[in-house]
Amino acid sequence: MDEREGEAIPEGAVVVGIGNSDRDAECLTWAGNSAQRSGSPLHILHAHDLNAELTAIDPVAGNSISLGPEGDIGNESLVAETVAAARERWPELAVTGSQPFVRPEQALIDASAVARLIVVGAARASTLQRLGLGRPSLAAAMHAKCPVVIVPQGSRTDAEGPVVVGIDGSSHSAAAAERAFWIAELRRAPLTAVITWNVEVVDGMVVTTPDTEAWNAVEARYRAVADRIVEPLRAAHPTVDCTVEVLHGAPAKVLAERSAGAGLLVMGTRGRGGFAGMLLGSQSQRVLETAASPVMLVRAEPTS
Repeated sequence: MDEREGEAIPEGAVVVGIGNSDRDAECLTWAGNSAQRSGSPLHILHAHDLNAELTAIDPVAGNSISLGPEGDIGNESLVAETVAAARERWPELAVTGSQPFVRPEQALIDASAVARLIVVGAARASTLQRLGLGRPSLAAAMHAKCPVVIVPQGSRTDAEGPVVVGIDGSSHSAAAAERAFWIAELRRAPLTAVITWNVEVVDGMVVTTPDTEAWNAVEARYRAVADRIVEPLRAAHPTVDCTVEVLHGAPAKVLAERSAGAGLLVMGTRGRGGFAGMLLGSQSQRVLETAASPVMLVRAEPTS
C-alpha cells in the first residue's frame, strides 16, 4: 500500500469518514465513544477523489481537493492530526487512519466489508432545518455491508436518552431490533420499540376515531406484530427495559418526532410496509432528512 494511503482497516473497527469540515468533530466524538463502549478499534478515513473537479465540495463529507504549486495534494496532514488527537482523547483505543485515493462513497463501501460500523455526517440544510444527505453518506447507507450511523449536524453525541427502534414486522426491522437491544444493553439505556400504522379499513370503514372498538383492534394487531419480534429479544437481554409503542401516523413523521428525545434511532433497510424501499422511497428518505438524533441503518443478512 502507498505510504500516503495509511494503515489497513482493522477487522471489526468503527470507521468514521471525515472530510475537513465543521462536522468532523461531531462524527469523531460519536464514533470514538461508540468504539470505547464496544471495545472496538477506531479507524479514521478521509478519501481523496482524484477524478473530482478541483473545486468540488461534497455537502456532507466536505471533501475537497486542492493542488499546491508543486502538485501535492491538500489535506495531507488531516488524517495524521485527527489520529493523534483521537489517541490522546481515547488513550485506551487502538486508533488507525487511512486516506485512499478513491471516491469517498467507494472508500466507505469498501471499508464496510471489514468494519463493525460506519459513521458519517449530515449537514443541516436551510429549508426548515432538513438534513442534506450528500453522495457519500447516501451511498454508504444504501450499499454498506455493515450498519451505518448518520450523525446530523448539531445532534447529541453522548449516549444519553433512550434507544428508539422502528419495527414493521419485516426481517430487516427484526435485525434492527436485535442491534438496538444490544446497543441499549451496552449503554444501559431504555429501549423504545415503535410500530406505526396510518390508514386501516375495518368493516368497509376507514378507522379514524381513537378508543373505538375498531381502533383498539387495529392497535392490538400491530402490537402483536411488534411483540413477535420483541419478546425473544427481551428474553435474550433481560436487563434492557423495553417499551413497545403502537402509534398512529406516517412512519417518517412518527419516527422523526420520537428521535427528538432519543440517544439513537435505529431502523432496518428495505423493510415492508412503512419502510418499503428504504432510502429510495419518500417516507424513508424523510426520516433521514428530519431526524434530530443520530440514525443507525441496519441491513438484514439475505436469506437463501
